[in-house]
Amino acid sequence: MLTEARRRIRADPDIASSSTKLDLVRCDVAKIPMRADSIDAFHAGAAMHCWPEIESSLEEIHRVLVPGGRYFATTFLGSYFSNLAGVERASNGGADMEQAMQAFQYFPSEEHLRGLLSDAGFEKIDVEVVGSACVIIRCEK
Repeated sequence: MLTEARRRIRADPDIASSSTKLDLVRCDVAKIPMRADSIDAFHAGAAMHCWPEIESSLEEIHRVLVPGGRYFATTFLGSYFSNLAGVERASNGGADMEQAMQAFQYFPSEEHLRGLLSDAGFEKIDVEVVGSACVIIRCEK
């Protein structure tokens, strides 16, 4: 994914000619290898439900962001995984799919996500549900 993102960045003339520095880094979100207050923005695309330690991971993102830094993310509400299990069951002859294999986190609601972000220290929290279960998150340190 990072290789494709880098290719697209190089191919976009607006981004390629910009003076904005953009770094793409693959890392363990629970142990981000950066100094505190060192980055302007952090993006986690369709990832939060895969983090085994959601609270400490959000605290770690908050730690590395500069004051006023922004966190952007997408994830899914728990209902998405129920729907996915139904599709999987239909496609494999009715056998149940192990829900534990789908994700580490099952976020029950927008409010739950807002609470996690607030507890990690984020402010100006915007949690938007698109469709029935896709979530877009925008917030600041």
